[in-house]
This record gives sequence, C-alpha cells and structure tokens, in this order.
Amino acid sequence: MIRALCKNEFTKLFSQRYPFLLFGAVLMLQAVRMFSAALTPPETTLEILSAPQLWADGVSMGLRFGTYLLLVIGAMSFSQEFGLGTAKTVLVLPLQRWHWAVAKLGFLVVVALAMLAAIVLMAIVIVAVTLGWGAVVREEVEMYSHVVVWIEVARAVGLTALFLLPVCTFALLIGVYFSSSGAAVGTALLLGIGLEAAVGLSGAGKYLFLYHLHRPVAMLEKLGKGLPFQWDDLLTWGVGTTIVSFLVLGGWLITRLEKMDVAT
Repeated sequence: MIRALCKNEFTKLFSQRYPFLLFGAVLMLQAVRMFSAALTPPETTLEILSAPQLWADGVSMGLRFGTYLLLVIGAMSFSQEFGLGTAKTVLVLPLQRWHWAVAKLGFLVVVALAMLAAIVLMAIVIVAVTLGWGAVVREEVEMYSHVVVWIEVARAVGLTALFLLPVCTFALLIGVYFSSSGAAVGTALLLGIGLEAAVGLSGAGKYLFLYHLHRPVAMLEKLGKGLPFQWDDLLTWGVGTTIVSFLVLGGWLITRLEKMDVAT
C-alpha cells in the first residue's frame, strides 16, 4: 500500500509542469554563475579558482534554491489533498495514516536526492569543461591530490543527502496545518528563510537542522583554497542533530495527522 501511494505521488508530480520549469531555472542560474566565475580572469594569483572551489560555489547556489523548491513541493503535498478534498478518498483505503505519511515522505526524499544528484552532476560537468579536475595546487605546491579531492567530494555529497532528510519532513509538516496550498507554501518559505537567518545566531544555529545543510559543501571550498579542514564536527554533532531532527519532525507529522479530522 505504501508503495502504491508513493507511486501515486510521482504520477501527480509528473502531471505538472511548474516544478520542472522551476528546477530548470535553478540549474540554469547555477550554470550561469559557474561559467561566469570560471571564465572571469583572476586579478591576482590568490584569486585563481580551483576545481573544488568552483564546484562548491555552483552546488551551494543550486542547493540553496533547490531547498526552497523542495519546501514548496513538500508544503503542497498534504495541503493540496486537504484543499481539493482528495484526502477523504485516500482515507477510504485500508491503510493507517502513518502509511500515508511514510509514502509522502519517501516520495519527497527521492525528489530531494534526484535534485541533489542533478545539481552535483551539472557542477562536475561544468568544472570538467572549464577548469578541469585535478590536484589542488597553491604556489606550485600540491595541497591535495586528485584522489583526495574526489573522496571529499563524495563525502560532501553523502552528508548533504543525509542533511536533506529533516528538510523533507519539515516541509511535509507545514502542509498538514493548512488546507490552502498558497498559505502552506508561503508559510514554508517564510519559515525556511527565518530558520536560515537564525542559523547565523551565535550559539543557536547548531541546534537547527538547516545549519548543517550547506556546511559539507563549504568544506570543499576550504579544500579548494588549500586550507586545512576537519569533518569531525559534521560527522558527530551534525549527523546527530540531523537524526534527532528527523525523528522529532517525523513523529510530530504522524501525531498531527493521526489527530486530524481529515474526513470532515
């Protein structure tokens, strides 16, 4: 039943054009930014871009806009069902409400991973055709070999994929509080912007799931500059915060859905 519900979510997504048009615009903006940065002559040797720097810059931009698109899709998922009255039809089926929530979450996670893969692959291709992939060299000294570069790129992508999980759950949670898609989307975007601003507050940001989302990619920017960096904080505190946030938001989502009188 969960698989069938998840498949139905993809059917609804592919019947619409606007999410693909919006994501196409995100990829176009990312490409323009990366080509502009790669083809602009550096004024000094210190401003010479390395492959990891250009990759991190492009992925960071694509991920930022892609996250907001993910919030829009997630917020609409439940709110649209309530607004159109299709939730009543779903509840006629022999399923528990948590099955419904898991199906929508599975759908949104797949969408999030597909978006991340597209952003990352585009960045890899653009770097390859402009700067070329290789070792990170500063002042004729090899700081990081090409093998290390690819290992760290893979690590950054893996951590980013993990950190997207609570974002998906948060987007769905917003949707269960509204029967209007417009109100749900507006609230999700405002809260997303607010949370992103809050991550910069001293001592408070590390407790918010959005704080860790862009940090793995930022590590690659440090690598590209030949600077030392450590994953320890992200692999411990970052992963721990993500798991706790995912479980709390997921439990909140299911509890809210179980208590709702959706059929009326």
